[in-house]
Amino acid sequence: MLIVHFSLTPLVGAPIRLCEALGRLDGVEARFVVLDPKGYVDQSHPIDLVWEDDKALVSELVERADILHLHNYISLDSKEFAPLDFSALWESGKPMVRHFHSTPDLVARMMRCNVSDVFRCPIPKLTIAQYPERFYPTARLVPNIVLPNQYGIERSVREGPIRIGYSPSSFRSGRISRWDTKGYPETISMLRRLERKAKARGISVEIDVIEQVSHRECLARKSECDIAIDDLVTGSYHMSTLESLELGSMVLTHMDDRVQKAVAEVCGRNDFPAVNVRLEDAEEVLLSTLDRPEMVREIGKYSAEWMAKYWSMDEMASRFLVIYRDVLANPRQPFSQRFDLQSAAGRFLNNEIHDVNWHARHERWPKEPPLLLKKARNLLRKIGIHRV
Repeated sequence: MLIVHFSLTPLVGAPIRLCEALGRLDGVEARFVVLDPKGYVDQSHPIDLVWEDDKALVSELVERADILHLHNYISLDSKEFAPLDFSALWESGKPMVRHFHSTPDLVARMMRCNVSDVFRCPIPKLTIAQYPERFYPTARLVPNIVLPNQYGIERSVREGPIRIGYSPSSFRSGRISRWDTKGYPETISMLRRLERKAKARGISVEIDVIEQVSHRECLARKSECDIAIDDLVTGSYHMSTLESLELGSMVLTHMDDRVQKAVAEVCGRNDFPAVNVRLEDAEEVLLSTLDRPEMVREIGKYSAEWMAKYWSMDEMASRFLVIYRDVLANPRQPFSQRFDLQSAAGRFLNNEIHDVNWHARHERWPKEPPLLLKKARNLLRKIGIHRV
């Protein structure tokens, strides 16, 4: 089976990791074609094929491909890979899947179309088992792939005080955006308060805020951390959680009920090892661990073992293979609906209640110091985002 993936950007490495994992399965070849290899966040992710440089080879691969796997902002009407015509390929019977990594609103904004256009796309849909899944009721859930020992980085054996790592990929305040945020200024404030309280109690703690570095350096530094902080504000984990669990850290992130159900569905278990903590509770939870390094490291060891057993690269890649076979059997058949967003009750229970809870929470968060908000804005401008 040959699967050819297309994306406008490297998508922080998600497609290439998937291709590497698929390539390990017997009888499977997976190639990744990217339009802009520089992307918009981190240029250290490996690249397979670049459209501008490899058009002839890509065209040959598309001709032979069993399935085309389109990521996020690529629809049948996309012209970015012209003269490739995805609409004509679809009409000719070429099997495809469309893989969403973002909310429909963001996808529509990036594509300069209406949200209704996103849902009208007839390609069978996939979505990551994180916060976007609640917007795609007919999409099949798929995991993000974690590569073990990526870049040759393995867990460091540590002694001494607890080290906490925080590696934000977004610098927006949790007050500004529902989803396009990791609550950077709020989390930094919490970590500063934690540091002061620990010092007052005579407890040593090391905090590593990992900002604006390559993916390789980020993983290397996270491998030295006993505790990793992901997103405490929105209700979803991210790739940082998976990477840190695989590296053997105790991970704090906040997962609302919808995300917890998605994770249980995609891995077939309800004992995902991340510690589910909200921003407003994180300070006390962390304080309770700082004088218990053996326990923290035991949780980290368990986390790594769980990931190796239940979220392994081969296991998760095989889940895509099942989906590909279903698509090959019925290329024009949409996937069945997983939950209800049509009725008022369905919308409230599956989506709206989580937004209501989020609004109630962030109204109670303390306002951030102006200097910290200024730093967050400067970091956003540094990576080319000027509207904050």
